[in-house]
Amino acid sequence: MKGICIALLFGMAVFNAPGQNVPPLATSLGNYTESLQAPARVATDSEGRLYVTEPKAGQVVVFDAFGRHVATRGGFARPLGIAIDPQGNIYLAEEASGSVSVFNPQWSFLYKLGIGDGEFQLPNHIAVGPVSSGQRIYVSDSKANAIKVYAGAALTSQFGSAGQGDGQFDFPTGICVSTNGEAFVVDQNNDRCQVFNSGGTFLRAFNLGASNPSGRSQAAFLDKTGRLYVADTFQGMVKVFDAETGGILSTVGAFGAFPGQLASPAGLVLDPFNRLFITSANSRRVELYGLDAFLHLTTQPAEGLIAAGTNLILTTTSGGTGPFTYQWLKDGNAVSSATNATFTIASAEANNSGAYSVVLAGPSGTVTSGVTHVVVMVPPRIISQPQTQTVLRGATLTLEVLADGSALSYQWRLNGLNIEGANASTLSLQDLQTFQAGVYSVLVSNAVGTVLSAPASLTVMVPPSVMEIVSSTMATNQLFHLTLNTDPGFGYSLDVSSDLVQWQPLANLGPDGGLFEFIDFNSTNFWNRFYRLRWMP
Repeated sequence: MKGICIALLFGMAVFNAPGQNVPPLATSLGNYTESLQAPARVATDSEGRLYVTEPKAGQVVVFDAFGRHVATRGGFARPLGIAIDPQGNIYLAEEASGSVSVFNPQWSFLYKLGIGDGEFQLPNHIAVGPVSSGQRIYVSDSKANAIKVYAGAALTSQFGSAGQGDGQFDFPTGICVSTNGEAFVVDQNNDRCQVFNSGGTFLRAFNLGASNPSGRSQAAFLDKTGRLYVADTFQGMVKVFDAETGGILSTVGAFGAFPGQLASPAGLVLDPFNRLFITSANSRRVELYGLDAFLHLTTQPAEGLIAAGTNLILTTTSGGTGPFTYQWLKDGNAVSSATNATFTIASAEANNSGAYSVVLAGPSGTVTSGVTHVVVMVPPRIISQPQTQTVLRGATLTLEVLADGSALSYQWRLNGLNIEGANASTLSLQDLQTFQAGVYSVLVSNAVGTVLSAPASLTVMVPPSVMEIVSSTMATNQLFHLTLNTDPGFGYSLDVSSDLVQWQPLANLGPDGGLFEFIDFNSTNFWNRFYRLRWMP
């Protein structure tokens, strides 16, 4: 029986204090590729969702903490830098309009920084300052050789000018802000990183090229230990520096097109689970690396929908110094006895739907995973089939199917072709015409299954246009003579009655049609004798 498997990889290590930094232990975790064309910058929110900008496509692609593509937002004017504040608000730089727009977590537009369009010559990277310093928003305006700082929509300060001296820039790109408010700015064409205090005063600088000049450094990000990560687009790697001393510690990734390698990395970010995301524009993907203590989240199947009766299997894979303890949660509540690395629900039912996560504890601390939403659905089943019917032209008919299952969808078909707009459990047909005759069926489906009904044949009958008793006479022989007129191609019955209530067939008429005379040889036996001509379909 098929199952859904959710895997989490967790490594734990003791962090070094600032000033005692060692190279990060980087573990390649695969990549994201779905819906990506040329990813540029990345950002994450507090729940581990990843936001990826794509300037050429004019869109932002969003993945959840388990790597599932959950949304694509389009219609932007070459989006570049992106950042998420602690409240979940989204800051998006648009190169073509020279602006930074602010959206709430649901992507409703709030406002633009400064004057709006034309505020920047080239808004490149965005950083959110610490809440303790008033949560300022920093934007690198590369062509203006300036860093602009905002509180809400208002420009509060800016620093930098063109040049090579302290506090001057030649095309500033990546920017990040430490917890104490120091701003680290990648000075791309001067191949260095400059550090400023919260007021924009120059503090120090260090060389980004070291023994390997870069010249094309882009995004920058600080981790909690005081290590600075800088994307080197030209060399296809991320360089790691001690943020205080500027000494290079190591590199992450290497140039190439294979998994785990980088081709034109330009954006990077560290998520709440210590996973480093690096855009690789020329290979159309985002590469993932776990750093030291990290929690890696994946899920299969990606859509999180499973059929009732399927096994639900949740799994963690732990690494580092143990021992570890586990507690699985459903909708935020502890699941009784679910305290192992693997949590299995055999033959899942609809009531097993929910938001699952795990709390993992070890010697170095406790971490709670992101949430994966699992929906258990009952596949469709047809209980009552649509019925074969014969009706007259112009009549009204309703075909119906009775089915059970979760969140069912319907699609009626005529002779195997979909009927536009016929998406209910019943199909109403009014003023039926002969072209509507044929074989009807209905496809009943949901996200985990599909079933096709049995065929139901519909015959549309067309009545004759001529069917009449032209004349009736009593002949000299006392027998009743009838003159009848009928359409050819149909069958008819001539019925008789003595009281207009009880009718009996007197004769069947063939399909030849036309005028003909009929003699009732039994008419002399009745005081009253009534006749009618009836079409027999």
